[in-house]
Amino acid sequence: MNKQLEKVFHEFEQSAFWNFLGLELNELKEGFAKITLPIQPSFINVKKSVHGGIYTSVLDTTMGIAARSLGFDEVVTLQMNVQFLQSIDNGVMYSEASVLNRTRSTALMEGKLCDQEDNLIAHCTGTFKISKVDKP
Repeated sequence: MNKQLEKVFHEFEQSAFWNFLGLELNELKEGFAKITLPIQPSFINVKKSVHGGIYTSVLDTTMGIAARSLGFDEVVTLQMNVQFLQSIDNGVMYSEASVLNRTRSTALMEGKLCDQEDNLIAHCTGTFKISKVDKP
């Protein structure tokens, strides 16, 4: 992993939210990320399945880290559209994100969330504002 990708990974890895959920980075390369999340009992909603907010959080985080891997210092979610396809109640889920299109100031990302048998359980697209921090 190059220095830029290591920096991005370490920033996410040190995030309180990252650690709260229990996210695990499996792969990070320019424009692509794969994250795994073991399902915890606290993720289960009244319907006895993982809450959609967990799906959305994992997809948002995976797309965000993939956007950051393009060499940007700041990435902000502008819009997300999630299709919830199947429920899950145990095991492990994983998310993959990649770049669909990039301009100077935005990145259109795609995220896929799957269960441990590789069944697609959610699909997402998101638009992210991307920027570099000017160094003095």
